[in-house]
Amino acid sequence: MDKKTVIGLVLIGLIFLLWPYYMKKVVGVPDKPVQTKQEQVVQRDEPVLQESAATKKEEKRDISKTKKTAKVNSIKDSGREKEVIVENNLFRGVLSSRGGGTVVGWQLKKHKDREGNWLQIIPDSSGANLGIIIGDPVQRSYDLSEINFNVILNTQWTEQGRNFQKVEFEKDLNPGRIVKQFLIKDDSYTVDIKIWVEGITREQGARGVTLIWDSGINPTEPDLARDIRYCAAIAHQGGDLLKTSVKPTGFREGITDWVAVRSKYFVVAIVPQSEKATGVSLDGRNIKILRNGEIEKWRTLKAEITVPISQKQDEPVKVAFYAGPMDYKQLKSFHENLEKLMNFGWTIIRPFSIAFFYTLQFLFGIFHDYGIAIIIFAILIKIVLYPLTKKSYKSMHEMQALQPKITALRDKFKDNPQKLNEETMKLYKKHGVNPMGGCLPMLLQMPVLFALFNLFRTTIMLRQAQFLGGLVKDLSAPDHMIMGINVLPILMSVTMIFQQRLTNKDPKQKMMAYFMPMMMAFIFYKLSAGLNLYYLMFNLLTIAQELFVSKNKKEEKEIAE
Repeated sequence: MDKKTVIGLVLIGLIFLLWPYYMKKVVGVPDKPVQTKQEQVVQRDEPVLQESAATKKEEKRDISKTKKTAKVNSIKDSGREKEVIVENNLFRGVLSSRGGGTVVGWQLKKHKDREGNWLQIIPDSSGANLGIIIGDPVQRSYDLSEINFNVILNTQWTEQGRNFQKVEFEKDLNPGRIVKQFLIKDDSYTVDIKIWVEGITREQGARGVTLIWDSGINPTEPDLARDIRYCAAIAHQGGDLLKTSVKPTGFREGITDWVAVRSKYFVVAIVPQSEKATGVSLDGRNIKILRNGEIEKWRTLKAEITVPISQKQDEPVKVAFYAGPMDYKQLKSFHENLEKLMNFGWTIIRPFSIAFFYTLQFLFGIFHDYGIAIIIFAILIKIVLYPLTKKSYKSMHEMQALQPKITALRDKFKDNPQKLNEETMKLYKKHGVNPMGGCLPMLLQMPVLFALFNLFRTTIMLRQAQFLGGLVKDLSAPDHMIMGINVLPILMSVTMIFQQRLTNKDPKQKMMAYFMPMMMAFIFYKLSAGLNLYYLMFNLLTIAQELFVSKNKKEEKEIAE
């Protein structure tokens, strides 16, 4: 290792060590934002369902004190609300009798918060989640979202080795009756919901049932800024995605497959099953939350979807309710394009992303470690791309061999560019060298690189996946391996320096051997540890390949001599 290489590595290390100090002292990033009087602050620090708060919630949601009542005078409240626990091996939910089974808590057992508790994805609020309106968001004939229902059934049973739970809520109207049923299966994030509207004619407003999701979804990731980038209320209407983060869409009529509210890794979706929805409304707004003693920005989202009521007697409105991870297989199982919630990149990139997703899951099934799966995956990709990279290296070596002659031509014809181009092309033709031979293989690799970038930042499979015995605590986040410093992007940049020095023999381009790796290190510094691990491994394999090719070239030259 020569003196310049050592100096370059030392400079890179100093930059990364001093960067946090620079951001804090020079740029002026404050330790804790100052709260102003105008800010609306909500206390929300990774909330977990607390049993001790049940009494306070009950007092807070006393139906007799609520300001929001139904628009039909014949509806009467039934006293204080009750809460029903629904649970299987994947989640534990809390349904309130207010609104006929509105969701006031939903914990995911397979996913943890930073304290190791079941992850609570429902904000601690009194939003009318899964509340119903008979009518649509414009013509609200019967708004039942804040009206207390009676719990008429809560039963569990086992059938063919599977556990089921059924909960029913009922509300008598004048005229008519509403029954809302929840069916929970033991091995699914999806809850089947049926709503019977009895004794109310279309003329009285029973044209459709509008389901509301009112409270958005909880922040779940330590890096709130990255989490909020993905937050949106989304609907699939007319074959396209209707999406908003902070602006209301108003009521949009049209055939609608589903509506969803999502964060980076989790989603709540309502998917009509009996008939396609006829309209949807989305809304959102930014709020301030107090998290870990600091005021940060978050986003609360609202969605309403209207499903038509069948004219057949005793035919319920059927919807599927999904509250769980942004898992491609889970979303695709609906066969309603719900997987479009996941951003796998442009149309040309998406097939690569999906193929790599299945490959990584297959490798994880073998090794039970996503870090090892990523390393094996990098080896497989290198093997597949070997013919392309071999051709690229061959072309680069040929160009390097001709470099002295090209330099001589430049000196000879420096005042005649046209003649220089002619002589240069003659030189390439004489030696059978294609100057673009090294570029084309690299261009063909670009879809692979883009697909991997989208894959590692989109899928939940790497969330909280550890590597190296817990030294890397989360492959979906920066590694923070040593004293809060992200080591993997630094190692990746170091391997890039060696790679550049092996492939770039032009003295005039030596600075590029340091500039490009440093630039890539800055770009990748806050990206996921999984992505940095992949590129680190890929660079090491590239270095090994380059050394192998160089050795073979040297042996071939000695034999020829």
